[in-house]
Amino acid sequence: MKNKKVIVWDWNGTLVDDAFVFVEIMNLYLSSSSLPLISLADYRNNFCFPVINYYKKLGFSLSQKDFDKLTVDFIEKYKKRMFKPILKKGMQEVLSSIKKSGCDQLLVSAQEKKLLNKTTSFYGVGHFFNIIAGLNNNLAVSKKNVAHKALLPYIKKDYSFLFIGDTLHDFEVASSLGARCCLVTWGHNSKKILKQTKQPLVSSPQSLLLFINNFLSDVN
Repeated sequence: MKNKKVIVWDWNGTLVDDAFVFVEIMNLYLSSSSLPLISLADYRNNFCFPVINYYKKLGFSLSQKDFDKLTVDFIEKYKKRMFKPILKKGMQEVLSSIKKSGCDQLLVSAQEKKLLNKTTSFYGVGHFFNIIAGLNNNLAVSKKNVAHKALLPYIKKDYSFLFIGDTLHDFEVASSLGARCCLVTWGHNSKKILKQTKQPLVSSPQSLLLFINNFLSDVN
């Protein structure tokens, strides 16, 4: 019987535990601009898309041109640190379990596609995904268009989707797809922030796998 369900994954914060890297880089900018430094908790309670709005929250006064230049510099700093984080413990087993079930898995990220391919290869998880979809630039804008393009073949065949992410923006993307959503509480937004979505939240890979298995076995 044909599997009519697809799991759609976010990358940063959901699968790779990298929020601390973003804090580290952001504090370099804040320090050089004589602005207050942030903690990981500060970051997780305030991070948002589009990212330029987050910079403004922190006190930066940026034109779009200034932001574009800063983003290029941010990516260069990120590339030097991109392999410091670890894959979230237990997620390799989650990905493997879904793969064995025969369900397709897609990776959709606001990260630039070549960088995304490089990181998924480094962490040894690229083979789990039928499609790896990232942006064609480094500006970290909304990934809604990327998601819709990647999922179009499945949408046409009337598959149902479960979108797994770690931010308010992931919920926005899931909603735009008409997908069910499950948000993990260990990523770039805190549990306090994610509660605003009124979506299912999970705090461990084990509870996430249980949620996914229930989705896959649901006949409705």
